[in-house]
Amino acid sequence: MELGCSVISPLAPHKHTHTVIFLHGRGDTSRNMADALLSRWTRDSRGRSLVDEFPSVRWVFPEAEPRLAETLGEVCPQWFDVSNMLDLTDAEEMQVFGLRGSVASIRRIVRREARTVGGMDHVVLAGVSQGGATVFHTLLHLDDGGGAESADGELMALQEKGEDEVPKSESRLCGIMGFSCWLPFPGGSLEETREVLGMEDGWPKTDTVVRNTPAFLGHCADDSLVFVEYGRQLRTGLKSFGMNVEWHEYEDGGHWINAPKGVDDAVEFLKAQGIPLAELKEEEEEE
Repeated sequence: MELGCSVISPLAPHKHTHTVIFLHGRGDTSRNMADALLSRWTRDSRGRSLVDEFPSVRWVFPEAEPRLAETLGEVCPQWFDVSNMLDLTDAEEMQVFGLRGSVASIRRIVRREARTVGGMDHVVLAGVSQGGATVFHTLLHLDDGGGAESADGELMALQEKGEDEVPKSESRLCGIMGFSCWLPFPGGSLEETREVLGMEDGWPKTDTVVRNTPAFLGHCADDSLVFVEYGRQLRTGLKSFGMNVEWHEYEDGGHWINAPKGVDDAVEFLKAQGIPLAELKEEEEEE
């Protein structure tokens, strides 16, 4: 299923250099996610939002399909259902169906955006809460060329021509970011974690994209919805997969992105991945 998306285009007159695909949390919407990222509550120490700081970025906010949330007893946008938010491992098997479909949908968006911006190494995956959990499983199912399903046939065409070497730009994402999130089905090897979803097209034949993609994790110690211990568990899991993980833990900020320090750290991470930072205005330089 093709997901609806809210989009913030690069700020004029800047040329499109990168795309950030940002997933909202459970029960939220793409529009709310975009508004929240622009709000005064999600600003860095310069008083700027992430959108302000990176004017050449196209921001894409997919919206999860409406699904029955058994714990709420109602239908709401969610990437997968969760039995017990206080114990995310409780009846964990019920998460498989929604997560499998969501991963397939997000992979298609990754491929589409990569074709538009000039390669997977110009695409960042990011998410808050359940959206973060979903983007990390999406990363685990990305192959050289952008996805195990190779929806556009590009990777298959290369193989048919005998061109086994995949361009460097297709061997990694620009980066992946998770805020207040966790890793569903933790504790296993990379192969075991991939096997859980039982994707129809199987899973990637190499670990190249996973190992080459730098990760940023931000979690607040006072998060009362997704406890910080789950974030630490995610960090441990990603490192066991061979990933380079940048971990930031904050005293406060609740179930959201810490501001301004957490936004500052996110800015530095994206800047380090080669995304052009907005120039300082004269009045800011004088300060």
